[in-house]
Amino acid sequence: MPKSIFINPNEVRKPQILKIKDIPVNQYKSDIKKEIKNFSKKKLLKIYYDMLIIREFESLLNSIKTQGSYEGIEYDHKGPAHLSIGQEAAAVGQCIPLAIEDFIFGSHRSHGEVLAKCFSAIDELEENELLKIMKSYMDGACLKVVEKEHKGNIKSLA
Repeated sequence: MPKSIFINPNEVRKPQILKIKDIPVNQYKSDIKKEIKNFSKKKLLKIYYDMLIIREFESLLNSIKTQGSYEGIEYDHKGPAHLSIGQEAAAVGQCIPLAIEDFIFGSHRSHGEVLAKCFSAIDELEENELLKIMKSYMDGACLKVVEKEHKGNIKSLA
């Protein structure tokens, strides 16, 4: 809140009534047959794949935090590891309808959300635009690390 806006405590703390329209809660009725028609088999498999990758990432973080290593690579992480294991579907699901330019604002358990948003954007971006982003981010430092051993297309590189 900017300091230039004066808020009179006597006014904002007066007893009052907030009048709003009804807000439907728990109204969605699941119909898997109808939902499946909204997505191709390829898209459903991609959604599942994204959830698996996020779960593996969260498991990696947990392994580093609890054992100090992941698959033989040692790392001493001194900070917290606020995991979101079990929330992969929520992370991926919220990103399905988002456009590339849309933003998400997570919390301290946002690894999965950030990854899901990235996966969604990678799917939507053209390869030349994706490569341009990877080359410009941190002057391509992250790209240089992974491109040496990469054998696939630009989207799999991302």
